[in-house]
Parts: sequence; C-alpha cells; structure tokens
Amino acid sequence: MSSDPEDDALSWAGDDALEARRPEQRTPKATPAGRPKSAEASAVASDPATSADAMEDDGDESIGTVALLMLGILGGVYLLYSVGWFVGGAGMLSKAMFMLPAPFYFGSLGIALLAPALWFAAVLVLTRDSKTWVRFTGLIVGALLLVPWPFVVAGGGAAL
Repeated sequence: MSSDPEDDALSWAGDDALEARRPEQRTPKATPAGRPKSAEASAVASDPATSADAMEDDGDESIGTVALLMLGILGGVYLLYSVGWFVGGAGMLSKAMFMLPAPFYFGSLGIALLAPALWFAAVLVLTRDSKTWVRFTGLIVGALLLVPWPFVVAGGGAAL
C-alpha cells in the first residue's frame, strides 16, 4: 500500500474521476480600479458585519440552519393541528348534529382541517422577500390562532 491509511478514510473510490470532470476555475477579471474581483470579495468576507450587509444587498440570502429547523418544527405543529381538528371534529360529530345540518358541519370541518396548511403556505409565500423574524412572527401568530379547541377541550377522548 502506497497511500496513507488516514487519507484513505477521507476519500471514496472514484473521487479522482469526479475531480477530472470538474471545470477549471477561471481567474477573476480586474475591475476598473485595477483590483481583481476576488480581492473585493475576500475583503467583504473577512469582515462579518460587511458580509451580512453584502448578502442582504445582493439578494443571495440563504436560510440558516436554525431558521430551517424552526420551519420544520412549526410545520410539524401545523400538521398536528390538522390532525387535532380532525380528531376533535369527529368527536363532536354526534353533538353538533343537533345544532347544525350535516353539510354545514362537514364544510366547516373541512375548512378547519385545511386552515393550518393554508396559513403555513400563505405565510411562506407572502413573506418570501421579508426578514426572517417577520416570517416567524406570522407563523407563531397562526400557531396561536389555529389551536384545535375541540381536541384541547375534549382531549380527543370523545372520538377514540
């Protein structure tokens, strides 16, 4: 064996073929001031405050890991809300038939089932160009407004 075992642990068979297919990196062209563009980018990247401002100005803002994790958690909460509305609504079916005709009840139950998913999608679409805190404020307000009260009050026991 001619290679170092530690290097073998960090590579896969076929890595050399992937390297051969990669395009070559081009050298940056000089700007009118005579500096290459990469020097400007490295100067911006070295200063954290400047790099955050540059990302916002360019529109290349990507979602962070924490924000992505929070979106997943809130998406799961909204999914559980839909399940809660279904279970709570099914538990109230026999009691609600005394007050509402069946088409009205099932129509309102369908709207209640779709409301969490529609709120989540609407907030994501409408706050696409907004700051991250605006998006999470909208999602948290929706999580407070769309609590499945029939499930919370009855505990889901009426349907089970």
